[in-house]
Amino acid sequence: MAIINPPISMPILKMKNPMLFKSSIIFPFIFLLLITLPSCGNKGPEIVPVSGTVKYQDKPIADLILNFEPEDGRPSWAQTDESGKFQAKYDASQDGVKVAKHKVWIIWQPKNILDQQIEQGLMKGKSSKTPEIKQILSKYGDVKSTPLIIEITKPETNLEIKLD
Repeated sequence: MAIINPPISMPILKMKNPMLFKSSIIFPFIFLLLITLPSCGNKGPEIVPVSGTVKYQDKPIADLILNFEPEDGRPSWAQTDESGKFQAKYDASQDGVKVAKHKVWIIWQPKNILDQQIEQGLMKGKSSKTPEIKQILSKYGDVKSTPLIIEITKPETNLEIKLD
């Protein structure tokens, strides 16, 4: 007589709550779907890179802070270097300016610490603010009264701002 071995079978796992197993598989997929859906919609305003040069009487002007103030939304800013060149910043991690019409107003930000303290009234002394800077600030130094309006519709890599 031959001995017949029973077929080897896989053990069957019996779950106490089969719905718990199904929900533990489905939950991560639902979670991923929910966190990715918001990124499919509006990501905020359109921001484009803007850089260029600021000149006053055909001379580049250093140490100016340009404030690009849109009709609505977050403003951008830029600082001019020694050759009057600037690159606008939308926030700490993104360069650019919102696509919109902007009032551009200007402040003077000297690199010299002593000048900064004199300007802020923290120290007495003679500031190195030139007559040209004083004229620029009297005309463009206030967001409410600046006559400088710039409409940004596309990226600008050579925007020339001529102050008179």
